[in-house]
Formats: sequence, C-alpha cells, structure tokens
Amino acid sequence: LWDRIESPILLISGSETWFGQGKRQGPARNFRNARHVTIKNAGHWGRHDQLEEFLRIARAFFSG
Repeated sequence: LWDRIESPILLISGSETWFGQGKRQGPARNFRNARHVTIKNAGHWGRHDQLEEFLRIARAFFSG
C-alpha cells in the first residue's frame, strides 16, 4: 500500500529513538518519494526536544 503513495514524504525521527539507533531499516524505503532525516540528541518527540532543528528541516522540505 505504501509504495502507491507518490507525494513527497518527509520522515523525521530522533537519534535517541529505535529508528535512530539503527535497530530497524529506514522507513523511507517503503515509499516512492520519501526522505528520512534523523535529528541528533532528540528522542521520540524530536519536534519538542530540538524544535529549531525540526523547524529548519520542515521549512526546507516545504519550500521546495
């Protein structure tokens, strides 16, 4: 199902989560047009732990 999604997707995770620690394969591989970014020194709530970095990444993604 996920490989049918054609829209650009931004996946953000924190380096202190199970995605960031390399215990699983990157989630972006499931989508046609996805990018996965890991925020250093952030946990499950990366937007809370590193707000400025989260906003920088999100703004860059949405601006094109």
